Amino acid sequence: MPRRAARRKPPATLPKRPAKRRDSEPVRYWEVSQRPLQCLAFLAPMIAAYELGMIWLHGSALQQQRPFLAAQQILQWFFSLFGATGYYLPGAALIAVLLFWHLASQHPWKVEGWPLGGMAGESVLLAIPLLLLNDWIPGLAARSAVAQGGTVGSAVLLQAANGTGSRLDDLLLSVGAGLYEELVFRLMIISLLSFVISDVGRARQSIGVACAVIVSSLLFAAHHYAPIGAEEFTSGGFAFRSAAGGYLAGVYVLRGFGLAVGCHVVYDVMAFLI
Repeated sequence: MPRRAARRKPPATLPKRPAKRRDSEPVRYWEVSQRPLQCLAFLAPMIAAYELGMIWLHGSALQQQRPFLAAQQILQWFFSLFGATGYYLPGAALIAVLLFWHLASQHPWKVEGWPLGGMAGESVLLAIPLLLLNDWIPGLAARSAVAQGGTVGSAVLLQAANGTGSRLDDLLLSVGAGLYEELVFRLMIISLLSFVISDVGRARQSIGVACAVIVSSLLFAAHHYAPIGAEEFTSGGFAFRSAAGGYLAGVYVLRGFGLAVGCHVVYDVMAFLI
């Protein structure tokens, strides 16, 4: 009976086939929570709540008669330079900016569900220092009214708005302030100033970002007062808003646009309800 040939073992030096990477491998929360498409998914309920809430409450009113945010007025003025008008434009611009940013970043068209709860919880945690800052800076115990005509509203300190005195209006404006003030003063102004200082001016990136944070924080504080906002200037209020603007700018630079908005919205809503 012929002997079967023994099976030869491959040489020990033969390289092993690399393990196939699993598609379900989780991406780190710190990185994925800053992706623009992830931010859009996180902010979509806030955008819908604000825009649909305002349509439901003031659908038949003229644009001039609606409650408005100063940041929205800035965006409307910018669009009017190109002949575009419409109450819907700021919301459409916010969505378009995040989509174009996503295209430029070349991330996959996939929203991770698991980080959304973490982003909500982190927004609450990030809002706590702002509430503490509100008590630490002197002269801020009594909140200023922002409604025109001397009407005292329930507006919060980080909301430059002209409300109607309705609590539901003011609550919706608290959400809208987080969306559109972060769009104007963090995403747009910090990005633009950083580009001008670092890319055009050839300064170091850290210097460009630092200068952009300082300037955007001062502009954020100033826009609450005339001629853009409606509040009477106080040194304590300006100091708080400048410090809060710097804090929110830091959140934007380190943790991304979505969490800067979430932090701002949570602070405004909590301060309004308290």
